[in-house]
Amino acid sequence: MNLKPADLRKRVEFCLSLPGTAETFPFGKEAHVLRVDQKMFALIHWMNDKLYVSAKCEPEKGERLRAEYDFIIPAYHLNKTHWVSVTVTDNSHFDLEQAILLNSYELVFNKLTKKKQAEIRSQ
Repeated sequence: MNLKPADLRKRVEFCLSLPGTAETFPFGKEAHVLRVDQKMFALIHWMNDKLYVSAKCEPEKGERLRAEYDFIIPAYHLNKTHWVSVTVTDNSHFDLEQAILLNSYELVFNKLTKKKQAEIRSQ
């Protein structure tokens, strides 16, 4: 595995490019939590020398992803029905990771009030 801190940062920066997103560290400096309006939609962290990208996901979509890709697993320390984790070994699946992260963001964003959604869109 040839991943570097910049690979983690690349994923965090993608999340931060989404409107109204903030990076927080409620679980310590190693666990990057991405939120929209204080609601978590991604957790990106190193564990046992592996990079993990965890994201919210519809249960049926999560099942399909886990069945299709061996590097997508039930989310570590999160609701395994509604979250998946991508075990990142290289950057070859970054497009898929981005799609998973965007889906997670949209799931959380769409649950916000219409007023909050409008505020975020206008930023």
